[in-house]
Amino acid sequence: MPKKRKARAPLVPLTGKQKSHLRSLAHALKPVVQIGHQGLTAGVTTALEVALERHELIKVKVSGEAEVEADELAPAIEKATHSQLAQIIGRTLVLYRRRDENPKIVLPKVKAAKTAKAVPSRQARPAPADAEDDDDSADDDEDLE
Repeated sequence: MPKKRKARAPLVPLTGKQKSHLRSLAHALKPVVQIGHQGLTAGVTTALEVALERHELIKVKVSGEAEVEADELAPAIEKATHSQLAQIIGRTLVLYRRRDENPKIVLPKVKAAKTAKAVPSRQARPAPADAEDDDDSADDDEDLE
């Protein structure tokens, strides 16, 4: 009988710095799961689940015989495994899913959003006296005559 899947919290999108960190960790990894010509089957999904639970960060190779490209397959894999895509290199995907118990990978912290500093508002300055409109000065000349 298959295990009951735990309800997971919604995923927080990875920042660029976190993705960069995951890519650097994945550089030395070999693909753990290969997707063949049948695409994302139940067996492949199970293998991905096991690999993500065991390793947290995995590489997945999409075979040249596969009917779909890696970039088309990535959203389906993310949704099926509740993981996050860190990188696509050709036909290789790098997936990350934090382990519920005893996570190995520590992601860089997300910096708090910078609060907008209060910028003193510019007060309206009175226009210089000699910067009056030419039309007004012409009217003034007519009144003097």
